[in-house]
Amino acid sequence: MPIVQPPAPPTHLGQLRTFIRLFLPICLVLLIIGAMHYYTFYTTEHSSIESTESLNVDLARRMVQEDIADVVKDLRFLAEHIETQGLPEALPWTREQRIAQEFKVFAKNKGLYDQIRYLDDSGMEIVRVNYNDGDVEVVPYAALQNKANRYYFREAMAQDPGGIYLSRFDLNVENGKIEEPFKPVIRFATPVVDHSGNKSGIVLINYLGARLIDNFSRAAASIADHIELLNSDGYWLSSPKHENEWGFMLESGNRFQNEKPMAWQEIVRNESGQFENAEGLFTYTTIYPLKAALAALPASMESSGQEQKQPPQWKIVSHIPHSQISSTFPLFLKNNGALYLAMFLLIFVGTGFLARTTHLHRIAEAQRDYEQRFRHTLENIELAAVALNRQGKLTFCNNHFLDITGWERKDIIGKDWIRQLVAEQDKEEISGIIRLMDSPRQFPSHLELQVKTRSGTPRLIAWNNTLSYNSKGEVIGVTGIGEDITDIRRTESELLKLYQAVEQSPSSVVITDPQGNIQYVNPKFTEVSGYRPEEVIGRNPRLLKSGETSREEYSNLWETIQNGGEWRGEFHNRRKNGELFWEAAAISAIRDSEGNITSILAVKEDITEKKRLEKEVEKQNRELALAETMAAMGRMASMIAHDLRNPLSSVKMTLQILGKKTDPATSADTRELCQISLEQIRYMEEILSDMLSYSRPDALKPEWIPIDKVIDLAIGMSQRRQHKKKIALQTQYHSGLPTIYADATKLRQVFSNLIANAFQATADSETPQISIEAMVELGHEGTNVRIDICDNGCGINEADQKRIFEPFFTTRAKGTGLGLAIVKRILEQHQASIQVSSNTPTGTCISVILPINPSTQTSATENHSHE
Repeated sequence: MPIVQPPAPPTHLGQLRTFIRLFLPICLVLLIIGAMHYYTFYTTEHSSIESTESLNVDLARRMVQEDIADVVKDLRFLAEHIETQGLPEALPWTREQRIAQEFKVFAKNKGLYDQIRYLDDSGMEIVRVNYNDGDVEVVPYAALQNKANRYYFREAMAQDPGGIYLSRFDLNVENGKIEEPFKPVIRFATPVVDHSGNKSGIVLINYLGARLIDNFSRAAASIADHIELLNSDGYWLSSPKHENEWGFMLESGNRFQNEKPMAWQEIVRNESGQFENAEGLFTYTTIYPLKAALAALPASMESSGQEQKQPPQWKIVSHIPHSQISSTFPLFLKNNGALYLAMFLLIFVGTGFLARTTHLHRIAEAQRDYEQRFRHTLENIELAAVALNRQGKLTFCNNHFLDITGWERKDIIGKDWIRQLVAEQDKEEISGIIRLMDSPRQFPSHLELQVKTRSGTPRLIAWNNTLSYNSKGEVIGVTGIGEDITDIRRTESELLKLYQAVEQSPSSVVITDPQGNIQYVNPKFTEVSGYRPEEVIGRNPRLLKSGETSREEYSNLWETIQNGGEWRGEFHNRRKNGELFWEAAAISAIRDSEGNITSILAVKEDITEKKRLEKEVEKQNRELALAETMAAMGRMASMIAHDLRNPLSSVKMTLQILGKKTDPATSADTRELCQISLEQIRYMEEILSDMLSYSRPDALKPEWIPIDKVIDLAIGMSQRRQHKKKIALQTQYHSGLPTIYADATKLRQVFSNLIANAFQATADSETPQISIEAMVELGHEGTNVRIDICDNGCGINEADQKRIFEPFFTTRAKGTGLGLAIVKRILEQHQASIQVSSNTPTGTCISVILPINPSTQTSATENHSHE
């Protein structure tokens, strides 16, 4: 533990540190006060915003209800006026003239209603007055229509006397089209009764909804930029974004609940309220148009319309986003910035004075403490401590120093440090250092020095040196606090040798922390993986994973290491450039003296080439065994062909001659038997041909060919069968198909065989279909061309899918079982693969994966097997 020199006189840096230690907490207090002040200000503003929103939403609601009430009052005025004038019983001509005159004057004075109509109890329009921008028109009798089938007539006539019918709020439609410019309307209707109390018709008003929307906006003018009027389905009737309005009429799917689903759930759940979520502050209320209409009726008449079906409700919603709510901070700064700036300056000046006073006080206290504790500290520390005067004589040493060196205190106190304790080779250097006490800034604060022990064996000690000063600031000596590092340096030397061995190791070495994060990799790791140390330090070794090692294997690895064992195994990893490689790894834990895992060591060897050679040997052995089997099969097939073909040819010729005879004595049964026998002989010849083809494969004659042309030729060979069975054959060649290096004849044989099998599989299908699709596919080994041949036939069960490529295995009554075996052998010659899967919902898919440019390394083997 180092001992600091006595406190120095006050310096600007010391005062600055004291100032900072005082200034920062006071500023923190001021910041907390400011934050609390702002929170209070924000809460007040937030409450003000909430109150303003609620007030404006309520004003808008009342304005809408008052508009509806005004219309209802006008409607009832017209109906009662007609009833009190006895117009329902008047002569038709008198009735029409007087009602038309009344409606015309009323429409012109009000200027609110698109149409005012009187319909009799049969639904016939008796009077219709149209209003258009101050122009009032009474529609001629010839243009009046019967509205008996219209929903609003039926529902209005169904009302009790004095009842009110209210239609939905929508756009006016003329001749089946929405009128442009848009004209929002609401239809209000009420029955008209004669003096006997019988319903003689209805008064119908088309209210111009634009006035209602304008009044709605004016009532909430202070929040007009974010208040909206919605119908019960969430469509906008009024919105600051006019393009959102009337979506239900314009067949638009744009609705409030689509943009703000969580807010809509809360809004439809309650009639009114205010809430805040992640999207901002929402204030809402509900308007029931019919209730507002009935509220305008006299108390004695309110119940007359209660049985009408309740029309949809409307929602008034205001929405303020959080960004607008939180904009109170600039306002807070404007109102209180000057105050807080003045407080800050006051704190700054006051803290400066306080810092200087505090610093001087601490210096004085530190000086006293230093003098009192100096000796006690040196005696009790677990480090070597010595003190030398200006002449280099030892004036003090602690017990720990005596224990290290073996000296007695009386043997060294007062003795010359250099002569008694410094090794001969270091004496001149230490003499120069002691002379540097006259230049304190040049005196070394750290020094490693060998000290002679009583036994004569030197000990290497690392010293931290501190000069001692008197009250005048003059150097009077030096105090050294040292640590015996003899064993540490010896260990470091051994570790250096080990480090060099690891750095030059032919195996990859990886060291991780207990969590698996890489701490060290040697150069061999970089050579094998391609990752530089700075790219992997701190990362997990999983960056090398190829995905082929199972989770269970990794679990077993960690369990083995944590139980104190050494895990050995192989990894199939991926280099930085994407290449895969194999590594044999030995992984174990490094533990401290208490048995805790401090690191994990992995030593790995690149066995990619070894794996490749093993695989090559295995492949060659497999091909050699297959070649021997094929050779034996070829000899057998040749013998069978030689012994059977000549007799079969004779029998075939005889049957052909018999079948062509036109002798009347030859019966039809005899000719039929000849034909059956010929078919069986041809089947036997096919069996012999397949056996020879499978046992004696020809060498490939590769060339660059377009795969789509090969498939088209194979399809052409099967056209006759396709047309005969009425099979729907579809082909799809993706754009950009490359040419491949392959034997065109062999591949045509492959695809002909696969297409023929697909034809046979769909024989019993009502609508046989076959699809062929060719595409480019990126695999681990490079770019391939993939051809999928799918049918909707009977399909192949999962057990048979694993065996269909075995020689002589077949699921049909007739067949050698060599067709697909020959296909697979040809594809293996091309280093290609074939896969079988079930089609959905029925049928089978065969997938052929061809490399674009297969290596020629198997050509020698193929030629050998052919020989």
